[in-house]
Amino acid sequence: MLPLNNISKLKLLEIVARIPFFKLFTIEQRELLLHHTKAYQCKAGHIVQSELDHNSHFYIVLSGTIEIIKQGDTQALGVIKAGQFIGEGSFIKKRPKSATARALDNAIVLCMDQDTLHGLPHVIKDKFKDAVIEGMAERIVYLTEQIQQANDI
Repeated sequence: MLPLNNISKLKLLEIVARIPFFKLFTIEQRELLLHHTKAYQCKAGHIVQSELDHNSHFYIVLSGTIEIIKQGDTQALGVIKAGQFIGEGSFIKKRPKSATARALDNAIVLCMDQDTLHGLPHVIKDKFKDAVIEGMAERIVYLTEQIQQANDI
C-alpha cells in the first residue's frame, strides 16, 4: 500500500461524505478524522492486511473492492466494498489479524488505529464506535441471510 498524498483534502472529504460509515459525523468532525488518519492507495492484487499481523489497524474502504482470504484456502471468504470496513477484530481486541485482505481492483482505504482513536474528542470516539457497531450488525444480518439461502438449496 502506498500513502495517498496526491489527493486534495477537499476531494478526500467529498469521498468520505458519500460513505455511510461517516453519516453521523459533522463536516468539522470528518475533517478532524481525516487529519488524524492516513489514506492509502492499494493496487489490484496488493495486500491491505495479512493474516496474523499484530497491529490494531482498522481500514474503511473508500473505493474499490477487497477480498478476504485465509491461509491455505483457495476460495475467498468474502468481498468488502466501498463503505465497508476490515480489521475490526484486532482493532477492538488487539489480537492478530484473522485473515488476509487483498485488493481485487485499485482501492483507497482509510486507516485508523486504536491509539489515534483514543486521542480524539469523546464525541468523535462515540460516533466512530457507533458506526463500527452498525457496520458489524449489518454484516451479521447479511451473513445470516447467506447461511439461510445456502440451507435452502
